[in-house]
Amino acid sequence: MLSSPMEILELNDGESATFHVHAHQVDDAIIRPAHAPAGKAIKVLRLHILVGEKPTFPYYWDVTGAGAIAQLVPLLESGAFKDRQFKITAIGTGVKKRHAVEVV
Repeated sequence: MLSSPMEILELNDGESATFHVHAHQVDDAIIRPAHAPAGKAIKVLRLHILVGEKPTFPYYWDVTGAGAIAQLVPLLESGAFKDRQFKITAIGTGVKKRHAVEVV
């Protein structure tokens, strides 16, 4: 299980976040949405970022969108982009929200 606290990267439609990733981990976490108060296990990609690229501690973002995770994990595991920034942009809202991932 992923350790606390969770720092969910929540972006509104058209909003982007750009940062360097110096480490990452994929793990499960338990969330408690209104429709599942007993808890629901989800896959989470924790992106450890540089100090200063996020205004507050802890210096990581937790990505929960399956599409974003599917795009990011192969890039991160290749190691080819370790000195580059990643830009994640939200497209849409609610259950139809998707994420575009770029290496910049």
